[in-house]
Amino acid sequence: MNASELINYLSRRQIDSLFRAARSLPQDRLDWKPAPGARSALDQLQEAATGVSQFWSVITTGTMEGGPESFAKWQEERAKLTSLDELEQRTREETDRLAEYISSLSEAQLAEPITLPWPGEHKKADVAAYHLWNMSYHEGQINYIASLLDTPEQA
Repeated sequence: MNASELINYLSRRQIDSLFRAARSLPQDRLDWKPAPGARSALDQLQEAATGVSQFWSVITTGTMEGGPESFAKWQEERAKLTSLDELEQRTREETDRLAEYISSLSEAQLAEPITLPWPGEHKKADVAAYHLWNMSYHEGQINYIASLLDTPEQA
């Protein structure tokens, strides 16, 4: 298994883990925020479901398109996705789109340095794996919310 195949394999498995965590929450608590300024599970799922499209230019070219207005529009649009089934389907579609792109990259391309609008050194593999990392991070956040609600975690 090469790097592209590994990222794609793990990303598809991570969707299952992310939504298993989300489905462990009571439906009426999906939009609950554990503290002022904190994010709900629903908000985090909306990000996972739409982030690939929102940041496609960063993923494919390392350039950021849009600004604060674009970000606000993204938040407004993603807020329309409210059912777990709809969010999971969209996450799977976004992941498939990303997987197709990642599969088109050679090992040498994944190792190429790129310039991103954030500090530090980056390689194409960093942006290829970001969606996987992001879903994993949000799974942890959702499990944290579940722990605050005293909801049994599902294995």
